[in-house]
Amino acid sequence: MVVAPDPAGALARLDRPLSGDSAAIAVPDGTRDVDVPAALGALVPLLAGFSRVTVVVGLGLHRPLREPELAPLRGACPWPVVNHDPDATVALGRVAQVPCEVHPAFVGVDQVITVGRVELHQYAGLSGGHKGVAVGCGGRATLAALHRRALVCDPRVVVGRLVDNPFRAAVDALGRRIGCSLALQALPDGRWLAGHPDAVLDRAAAALQPWWRVPAPVATCLLRVPAAKAANLYQASRAATYLALSPRPPLLPGARLVLDAPCPEGVGRGSGELAFAALLARTAPPWTGLLTDPVPSGAGLQRAFMLARLAQHYALLVAGCERPQELRALGLQATSSSAEEVAGPHALEVLAPFSRLPQLAPPA
Repeated sequence: MVVAPDPAGALARLDRPLSGDSAAIAVPDGTRDVDVPAALGALVPLLAGFSRVTVVVGLGLHRPLREPELAPLRGACPWPVVNHDPDATVALGRVAQVPCEVHPAFVGVDQVITVGRVELHQYAGLSGGHKGVAVGCGGRATLAALHRRALVCDPRVVVGRLVDNPFRAAVDALGRRIGCSLALQALPDGRWLAGHPDAVLDRAAAALQPWWRVPAPVATCLLRVPAAKAANLYQASRAATYLALSPRPPLLPGARLVLDAPCPEGVGRGSGELAFAALLARTAPPWTGLLTDPVPSGAGLQRAFMLARLAQHYALLVAGCERPQELRALGLQATSSSAEEVAGPHALEVLAPFSRLPQLAPPA
């Protein structure tokens, strides 16, 4: 499989043309840095003979895209573009102890296609592959089962890990049940891959260089959150937990993790993000009870579990925040002061926390 500089180039290298008369395409929302209009434009000639094609924005439990956000997608293709609704899905049985529920557009079509980006992911190891359909367009029961505390806190569920990762295995099994047959995926450097989701993910993993070595642990780390993830705390906090829960974080006990993220949407406005905020509000940092006591079930809560795991060892602070009071109300440290001012001159700076993380160098 060849990496191409654009989505059309990647699709041109497919072994065989797409066959059939109907297709459904899962595309990411604004929390993923992907040129979705370019991807849709590249798919148009491949699906020119299809009579029924639907584009579904894979929201998971994030907020729906607004009309101005949908307009570029609709302008890039001749097909209907709709927001996913996790409460309006079709059940396809159970896979790996998880209910397989998916948007109706993906049921009974000849081609199931996913568009996305391969980057580090807290639970799936890497994003991409089957995940855009199985999770982005999954039903509420699917998302709740996948993100239950026992699974996301399993010691084998680690950022960057694909093999022997039960979360990744469940996502891939769900995607295969749904019939996902083509993945068009962007790499962090902007290049594209196309092919079967399993093959694309393997090729992407080989192309990524997700770690860089640090000789000694540090007391402060400054994480630059990209715009696609900086809209709210739910998304931005991933940068901190990805590092804190990575295989060998180069952090001293009690180290400060400073997020450079404006969070104009505060905690977040999707149903999963609101559930996350409500769970945090029930207790106070370091939220130890979230890891031991009975808690409600449902997707979105997993982000609270990750913050609690981080808080057992490190301190999190959100800098450059436009709505610090909303975050402080949940017990978080947040300030409108600049990240540079808060972190100080000796902080370890991480420029791309979703594609390349520092790791403590092993002993000589």
